[in-house]
Amino acid sequence: MECFVRWSSGALGSATGLILLSAFCTPAFAQDLSKKADNVSSMSGAEVYMQARCFACHGEQGFGGVGPRFRQDHFLAPPDYVIGQILIGRGIMPSFAETLNDEQIAAVATYIRNSWGNNYGEVKAEQVAATRKELKKLKEKMPQQPHVSAGQSEQPHDVPMPPPGGQPPGRPLPPSDLR
Repeated sequence: MECFVRWSSGALGSATGLILLSAFCTPAFAQDLSKKADNVSSMSGAEVYMQARCFACHGEQGFGGVGPRFRQDHFLAPPDYVIGQILIGRGIMPSFAETLNDEQIAAVATYIRNSWGNNYGEVKAEQVAATRKELKKLKEKMPQQPHVSAGQSEQPHDVPMPPPGGQPPGRPLPPSDLR
């Protein structure tokens, strides 16, 4: 089943639109959008923004919502910052490093950096490729965090545990008549 819901922020409120979108769109449709975004390298930034569903968190008109607003946002000025955010993600924002290619990331970065009162210039695919390469180098240099199984404690075994009884170390117990 395909979803033919037309998103119209004027006709529907953001919350209502998201509820309708999630209720009528199947996971297969969402995957289809992702495949279309992967297969088309010459998409405009606005098309990538809509098909990658950036609008769901940042708003169709850049007003934000779950994600930060893009309207007149001075944090969009450094292209490396914008590219890095798209590649890595942060908080609830997923990484788009595996979802979007360099041309698509450059297109959407250019779009958000030059829409809604922003005028920060073009981002080139070569800049995305260079940032992607630099992030890969940094990731390789970072020490790997040890895996902690669900049943294991995250504390090292040589750290002393607090004494039983619920009192932190160094804090005297209250007199016995007050217990």
